[in-house]
Amino acid sequence: MPEGHMIHVDARRFDEAMGDRVVHTDSPQGRFADGAAALDGRTLRDTEAFGKNLFLRFSGDSPQYLHVHLGLIGGWTWWDADHQQLSGRPVVNADSSNVRLRLRTGRGDAERSAELRGAITCTLVDEEGMDRAVAKLGPDPLRDDADPGLAWAKVRKSKKPIGGLLLDQAVTAGAGLIWRAEVPFLAGVDPHRPGVDVTEDEFTTMWSEMARVMSEAVERGGKEITTDPADRPETDGHVSRDDAFYVFRRDGAPCLRCGTEIRVAEMGTRKVWWCPTCQPR
Repeated sequence: MPEGHMIHVDARRFDEAMGDRVVHTDSPQGRFADGAAALDGRTLRDTEAFGKNLFLRFSGDSPQYLHVHLGLIGGWTWWDADHQQLSGRPVVNADSSNVRLRLRTGRGDAERSAELRGAITCTLVDEEGMDRAVAKLGPDPLRDDADPGLAWAKVRKSKKPIGGLLLDQAVTAGAGLIWRAEVPFLAGVDPHRPGVDVTEDEFTTMWSEMARVMSEAVERGGKEITTDPADRPETDGHVSRDDAFYVFRRDGAPCLRCGTEIRVAEMGTRKVWWCPTCQPR
């Protein structure tokens, strides 16, 4: 599932490529034909990312907002005028049979298009509908208006493990498997520790680290890296997937800081990774 930082990357791409421009829309797959017809020819006025939810606000009568949640397999792909892919998850032998929604702007060589595939939510909503969707979410560490105190108020009362709470979108919006593993490591907290046993200082550190590493990922166009340069091999600037994380998917490997074997376990229906030495219970 695309994590929240990727939704902020998508929002930036829409703002840069289509902001304040007339957008033409269609639904090659046909499942969003009515919605695409309603948006066609409108101007994109604003983009907003809340956790894993993207909202595009268009000119014209209500409903003005396109609400997209990518779910487990969804994604946007960006194309130039010659239909050469510019960004997004690589698409092999691309055709339009599974494109839920396509947005296009510009003319000639300047034309750019974005195609949506596999999303669990693709719908038009009015402002009240947007507010209802956002009201279900916890604070998003990437937003300037985020209030970490709202997340802490839920964590401090919960007996659920902090690794599970970080995945709960009603507690913190946007975190996924990578951040729920890496952030507790960066704060020195075992992901199995119940929320009630996490101190406020520890939570504050986790929130700060989550905001930092997610923001850095956005600036890199989505590439996630949590390791410090001192903790990974010297390179020419490229950081491989194997060297990018301290614990995520490194089970059985030595901890980059202390050498202890990284462990993995099921937490809920998904996995979590941790270092038993650097992250005391």
